[in-house]
Amino acid sequence: MFIKLNFKKFNIFKFLTYFMVLAILFISFNYYINISYTNTMNNFYTEFSSGNFNEAKKTLSANKIINIIKKNSKTSDLNKYFTSVVNILCKNLKNNSITNSQALVYLNEINSYNILNSSLDKLILVLDENYCPSTSHGYNSLLELASEAYNNNNFSYAIKLLNKIPTSEGNYYAKAKDMLEDCRNKYRNNLIAEAEDLSHNEYFSKAIDLLSNYDTSILPADDEAIDAKIAEIDNKRTNYLASITYADDETASNLILTTINSTNINTLNISSNTPYLIHVDINNQLVSVYNGYINDWSLVNEYICSTGIPGEETPKGIFTVTNRGEWFYSEDYGQGGKYWVQFLGDYLFHSLPYDESQSQILDYTLGTPSSHGCIRLNTEDAKWIYDNIDDDTKVIIN
Repeated sequence: MFIKLNFKKFNIFKFLTYFMVLAILFISFNYYINISYTNTMNNFYTEFSSGNFNEAKKTLSANKIINIIKKNSKTSDLNKYFTSVVNILCKNLKNNSITNSQALVYLNEINSYNILNSSLDKLILVLDENYCPSTSHGYNSLLELASEAYNNNNFSYAIKLLNKIPTSEGNYYAKAKDMLEDCRNKYRNNLIAEAEDLSHNEYFSKAIDLLSNYDTSILPADDEAIDAKIAEIDNKRTNYLASITYADDETASNLILTTINSTNINTLNISSNTPYLIHVDINNQLVSVYNGYINDWSLVNEYICSTGIPGEETPKGIFTVTNRGEWFYSEDYGQGGKYWVQFLGDYLFHSLPYDESQSQILDYTLGTPSSHGCIRLNTEDAKWIYDNIDDDTKVIIN
């Protein structure tokens, strides 16, 4: 009994010894792994932040045991680190302290780790127009960004994104194809609706210009619906100009055919509802401003002008001033005019054409037809008419 008891004591002691040794080994190994992992990640962060991407990858892949044991921790830590890097890059981009190209160097490298996936794909797509994803989350990003662009009526950008999805990607391509058709239809409908609104307000030429200069990267150059709408509005314009009537049609017809100048103006029984009268001589490209009343007009100012080119002629007839403004800009023509005064629909007196900043004159031509139907003047001359000629002033163009 005594010997048997000693044997048990011996086994317990031996077990405790083994257990303590194993525990110490486990703790030491775990400590080593944690220290090695921490050092590896710190070295990786240093190399990556310095732009030494190859060294950074070598650092991560050097210890295979750590990569296996710390796989989940590594993925989580890389996610946090890359997210912080992306946030810093976005902040620097917003502050214009780095360029898109500089940011893309880091973003493309981060993307190669397949950690952030779709959120990173979206950012790269926004910054790099040539970037073409090749993964499912990349195609989802294309569809999501295209949908956002579609909702914001940015159809050309949406189409550009959708065209990056290859035909080999069946489900994604089918969705892209449907969205492409939606983009074209919505763009066409918006364009026609805007043109109809212009036409309704008698801006026929602007409506036709809008429809004639649509984005052919979205719709084909011979879109039937657009062509039909142009023909319809052009017909409305023709009918409108033909239907303009005056209190005395015979007098109006005679005036249109008569040469008007300061010598004979007081023999033509011309009246105006204001103390001013404007005559535009298309042949001589001249605007004459008179002050007074019927058969007692005095020439106040005479301005050289520029009327409509062939095919976009300034309409002849008797009109009245109806509206005015300090500035307009035409996206279709890429130019605008200062001190505009309206006399018929979208036909105006205005300054020489300016760029969008209103600081640079784009065309100094005067004395010969060069406009799209409006009557161009030197800026100071347009301003004088804007400042002094009241609404309801008669305008004779012949």
